[in-house]
Amino acid sequence: MNKRNFALKALSLTWIVIGFVVFIASLSAYVLYTYHQTRSTIVNGIDQQLKMAARSTQLILGDDYHDRLDEINDDEYRHKSMQLSQLAQHLGVEYVYAMVYDAPYVRFSASSYTQNDVLQDKVTRLLDLYPEATAVNKSAFRSTQPLFEVSEDKWGHFKTIFIPHVTRDGRVYLTGADIKTSHIQTELAKSVKEALFTACFFFAIALLVAGMYLLILRKTLTTDARTGFPNRLALEQDLAKNPNQHLSLAIVAINELEEIVSFYGTDVGDEIIRRVMSHFSEFTAPFKVYRLATAKLVLLSDATKGEHYLSSLINEFPVTTPILQQPHLYVQLTAGIASGNKRLLLENAFIACRQAQQKQQRVCMYGQDPTQIKTIQESHIAIAKTVQSAFEQHRILPYFTPRMGTESKAIEQYHCTPRVLTEQGLILRPESFSDVIRHSRLSSQLTKVMLELCTAHFRKSHHAWSMQLSWQDLADPQMMEFIFAQLRRYPQPAKITFELEEQEVIEHFADMRVYINVLKSKGVNIMVASSNSGLLTISRVLKLTIDSVKLTSSVIEQLGEDTELHEYIEHIARLCHERQIALLVDGVQSKYQLEQLLDCNVKLVEGSLIGTPGPHINISPGNLSKDLQASA
Repeated sequence: MNKRNFALKALSLTWIVIGFVVFIASLSAYVLYTYHQTRSTIVNGIDQQLKMAARSTQLILGDDYHDRLDEINDDEYRHKSMQLSQLAQHLGVEYVYAMVYDAPYVRFSASSYTQNDVLQDKVTRLLDLYPEATAVNKSAFRSTQPLFEVSEDKWGHFKTIFIPHVTRDGRVYLTGADIKTSHIQTELAKSVKEALFTACFFFAIALLVAGMYLLILRKTLTTDARTGFPNRLALEQDLAKNPNQHLSLAIVAINELEEIVSFYGTDVGDEIIRRVMSHFSEFTAPFKVYRLATAKLVLLSDATKGEHYLSSLINEFPVTTPILQQPHLYVQLTAGIASGNKRLLLENAFIACRQAQQKQQRVCMYGQDPTQIKTIQESHIAIAKTVQSAFEQHRILPYFTPRMGTESKAIEQYHCTPRVLTEQGLILRPESFSDVIRHSRLSSQLTKVMLELCTAHFRKSHHAWSMQLSWQDLADPQMMEFIFAQLRRYPQPAKITFELEEQEVIEHFADMRVYINVLKSKGVNIMVASSNSGLLTISRVLKLTIDSVKLTSSVIEQLGEDTELHEYIEHIARLCHERQIALLVDGVQSKYQLEQLLDCNVKLVEGSLIGTPGPHINISPGNLSKDLQASA
């Protein structure tokens, strides 16, 4: 009886602890949500306030103010300063101003002032130096979009906006505004207090939901329901409980099991992995065999047998014997094995398994320095945080690469690529963050941002431009609807070219044909970028209803030394001409390469000889001399 009471008390205490944990978790989540929502609302309001102030500054100064900056007299400057001071007071900001860049210095071309500034004789005068200019401040002169900066000094916390403008003669100047943000913490504290009181109401509901969840969780906590074998959670628990600190672990991947599942169904896939696990369980006792994922399982061994024993087990698996008779199926295995500290086994075995798959080996032993792996992973995490911050703070910038027409000798198109502006004012090139974008599933978000930035930049111009779309973009109905919405609002969709990668076009040829036709019906142009894949692939691409083909820089690196390459480009140019498709060649670095491409009848060229990517567009080929243009 005492044992029963003790068990009941222990169970009651457990539920009390669970209830308290759930309450704290629910309370924390609600408070964090309220905090985030309140902060987002306040920050958005401040951003809009700053944008209105900076744009109003430009309206007060007038479009021609910076064109005649050398002619501004003291009376006109004082009058503008008084108007700007009234504007700052009316909009509730600290200062509004305009700046010019006199490298390496930033100078005020106009500024508001406060009553204290007048009393202390600190009123800013025309072209006064701004010694506190930050890296973000200076980088705004190279931007095409408004930039925000958060700063702190002895007068408090401030948020600043810089909006770039261009004079008629091409000089860049900024209009900006500052606002104090010290009131944010007060409002957030008030919001958190209200959230604490409200969250207590959900305590009973949280306990009920937690109880139901635990009842369901207990049934499937440590067992894979499809095979009946232990799952990953059971593996982690057994590793933690095992008294041996050093073990050997193998992650075994069943090759093509996911394709088998998609073709024959999950029942066949589950039966295959069940039979493979049953085979290994006969040799691994007293250790269990664990199902790690759809096509992966885990084998354990102690230090006595070690990684060589596991390697022998995997290599001796009867791959020549059908695993199933109905249907008649064989399986191949790939495995990664790691030995040592049990806390690192799973991660290291994953790395070894991935290496085995990349090298197409049956078994791969883990041997890479874990310190080096950790450093690489930390670098990836740091870049991911920088990119996410850039999305949140609107620090994604479009850069424009000019493309020259070989017949017009003029820039006919601009290729738009993204850059990331860090909080320190550095510009990150795509190659430094493209892998992070892909692994973080941010490619769709980047496409949306770039499309919005480019359509806004070129809307009032007659320039043709292009940007890249991926297979994931086209296969996403929401993304396609977003693209269509942007095109409906764009005045000249015929000036837009969407670029597709040749490999993705070939891999999804039937679907890509449909997507290309849909995009073409909206009035845009389609380009396919080829990476020297051969005439057979190019010929297949040319059967699509596209407008242009791009040969990437890898194609012309050996141009001049390889006569067959010259004939290859000439043949492609002829095929494109017959189908009224423009041929663009990227990577042109020398006059000799350009002359060779002209001889091949290439219609568009791109590369460092024509112009490098930049935040502003250039209307003439920057690195071509007059005699070269004359001979082109």
